[in-house]
Amino acid sequence: MLNGINLEGLQEYTDLIGIEEKEAYSSYGITAQWQGGVNTKVTTQNQKVGSKEIQKDFSFEIGEPNELLGDNSRPTPQDYLLGGLAGCMMVGFVAGASSKGIKLKEVKLHITGTLDLRGFLNVNAESPVGFDSIEFSYEVDGNGTQEQYNEIITNVRQFSPNYRTITDKVNMKLKS
Repeated sequence: MLNGINLEGLQEYTDLIGIEEKEAYSSYGITAQWQGGVNTKVTTQNQKVGSKEIQKDFSFEIGEPNELLGDNSRPTPQDYLLGGLAGCMMVGFVAGASSKGIKLKEVKLHITGTLDLRGFLNVNAESPVGFDSIEFSYEVDGNGTQEQYNEIITNVRQFSPNYRTITDKVNMKLKS
């Protein structure tokens, strides 16, 4: 184990999905329940990883600040979006550093984005709906070099599922 990453287990799983394609798929789902006003409770559904079903029973609440009709008692949908992106990118970074034998003391990932609410509120047709851009930076304290960290970041950008979901075109369908 390096940095809390089981590299042997990761290699075993990588070998398995190279041989058995059906074991390579991981399915996710959530159920969102309106809680009144601008508040939502999200509950996770069970996850399927290959032929195994992972029992999930997690929930979290979403809200808005006072300025957007909420009471600022819960994170916003955008907080969760950026947080999910950060979590995925962090896993990729730490696993990448660990596979290179880099011992990490601390890693911070800062992600920021600005919404033009005129787009969301349909005030200005020229304003984008959603983040026009998202910026990120890592602060790393470990025994690696900046060049190694840059290589890992390049790898994260190429292989992080959440990074790629946000940066690539995704086919969103209304399920009937």
